[in-house]
Order: sequence, then structure tokens, then C-alpha cells
Amino acid sequence: MTSLNPETKICDEPLLTPTLPTILEGTKSILDYIPSHNMTSKYAVLQEVNDKEMESWLYFIKYDGNEENLNHLKKQLESIEWYIMDDCSTFDIDLDHLISAQTAKEMTKIELNAYRWHSKYDGILDKIDFNFKKKDDNDTKIIKVFDMLAYGQIEDYISDEDVDEEDLTDTEDVENSDSESVSESESVSESESPAIKKTMKKIPPTLLKKK
Repeated sequence: MTSLNPETKICDEPLLTPTLPTILEGTKSILDYIPSHNMTSKYAVLQEVNDKEMESWLYFIKYDGNEENLNHLKKQLESIEWYIMDDCSTFDIDLDHLISAQTAKEMTKIELNAYRWHSKYDGILDKIDFNFKKKDDNDTKIIKVFDMLAYGQIEDYISDEDVDEEDLTDTEDVENSDSESVSESESVSESESPAIKKTMKKIPPTLLKKK
């Protein structure tokens, strides 16, 4: 989680550490996980735009059964005048133009981002309250939302992410791959110019969880 500092109004990337996905808790391995694959409901779209990563991430949330909590989330987000502030993300949600489960699922497969992909959630959304105070100015509200939702932390408030087996990687494999990438990057930096250094991709979002 980030640290809220209304005086400096700075957004820092949440402290995340690689581990098995939240959706896999209670299972022996990633192969034991059976996603719901709900393909009948309609989905609302929550968008996070991150200026630091220069990416936009879409979170598709099942509308049926989550109407009240989605509207509560929307009301709070709409109380903010959003703009790019430091490294903060901006958020918006569309409850008027719901999309099909098929569209949501297909969108999770597109490969346009380097940091994280889009996500589809079939579970029940918890009530998210940013605890805005009357004294909070606009920037403070932006930071509070960032502190709770930035970098895909919406997964902490909803269950049943629809992830296929081929999209999952075991923690040990990721750590080994990450170590190999670091060694390879260091080797390249020693022998080649900075202009052709490899860019290391970050750990996939389903393997990220707050400490």
C-alpha cells in the first residue's frame, strides 16, 4: 500500500511482492485452480490510466449482483476532478454501457501492455469506501483512491478472476526467470551500449500481492 501524505501529495507505486495469485489461495498449485469462466453476465468497466507506466488497464467486473457496490464506487470516483498528478493513476468507471462476458474475456487476451494485462472478475465486489472527509481537497482524494486501487489492487476487493491456465505462472518459475533476466541484463550492460539494452518486463499482475 502507498503512504498517504496530503502535504507533499505524492503517489508512490504500491509495495508489491511476487507470490501465488490471490485467487489461488487454498489450492496446492496453480493447476488446481478452476476459473468460473462465467460467459453469461454483463460486465461494467473500471479503467485505470497510469502516467508513469504509460498504460491503461481495464478491469471488467460482473454487473449482476454487484450493482449497489458498483454505483457506490462510481459516485465516489465522480466526485473527483481527475487530472495527471505526479505518478498517480486516474480512474473512471462506465456503468451505462455494459459489455458481454465474451467481449470481456477476449479483451483479457490482447497483448498491448508491458506492465499488466486487462482483467475479468466474475465474483462479488466488496463495498469500497475511500473514507473521503469534508476537509479533503481534490488532490487528497486522488491519492486516497490511488492508495487503495492503484496497479490492479481492485483484485483485493473482488473474487473469481477469470484466468486461463496458460496465463498462470508458478512463483518459482517467475523468480527463476526474473533472476535470469537480471543476470542477462547486467551482462548486456557490460558489453553493449545503453541504446540496445534489453527492457525487463515486470512480474505479471496475477502474481503480485501486497505484503
